[in-house]
Amino acid sequence: MSNTALITGATSGIGQALAEEFARNGHDVIVVSRDENHVDEVASTLARKHGVTALGLAYDLTEAGAAEALQQELEKRNIEIEILVNNAGRGQRGDFQDIPWEDHLEVIRLNIEALTKLTHLYLAIFLERGHGRVLNLGSIAGFQPGPLLSVYHATKAYVVSLSEGIAEEIKDSEVTITCLCPGPTDTEFFDRADASESRVSQNASMQQSAAEVAKNGYHAMMKGETVHISGGMNKALTFLRRILPESTQAKFNEMLYETKDTKNE
Repeated sequence: MSNTALITGATSGIGQALAEEFARNGHDVIVVSRDENHVDEVASTLARKHGVTALGLAYDLTEAGAAEALQQELEKRNIEIEILVNNAGRGQRGDFQDIPWEDHLEVIRLNIEALTKLTHLYLAIFLERGHGRVLNLGSIAGFQPGPLLSVYHATKAYVVSLSEGIAEEIKDSEVTITCLCPGPTDTEFFDRADASESRVSQNASMQQSAAEVAKNGYHAMMKGETVHISGGMNKALTFLRRILPESTQAKFNEMLYETKDTKNE
């Protein structure tokens, strides 16, 4: 049986930490990223450090047909995937109407369309074969509204809901699907989302390390959990926010995404 994990968005942040965690646990890894200059380097480092087979492939999953092309390339290389890790994703901070439509569309294509397409492609293979695992990167953002990151929160709500729905559909099979939901994490996410000056980005005490999130997600997936919220504080906050009015949840998140001097602008 193959033990190969296909990991998207694997050259930085949680994705790179997940690739490290899988390789540390003896899995061969396929490292996928749009970062052509870094993808081979990450794969080579994993292979050298952990003694596994690692392959780097450069794909921009926001492009039409990229998910299919990736699956077809792996098939041509006779690489059997046992675990699909849909980690690639991004957000964009700002008032909804002020963000260019193209930026919204890129978030939707990456966080929703690419994840859904790869899941659709590989779930069929896993079910026909009788084994396999899917790990989707959700977020605690998926459980509450997020002014200033509204589209990002909405896409993560989709990921949580999709994962829970599929889990119920395939519960009688040997295939599992897990949605990993971290909170704020010490990665480049806030920089890339133009949110590096936000309160949550500036508050290190609120952030988990990417390595901790990856370790929690890996073990949750191996246990077959459907939804795993990473970190005790995030579990508590998610529970508390779910029992608060949505307007209160939204206001709290808006405060986190504002910069400290927003009210003075």
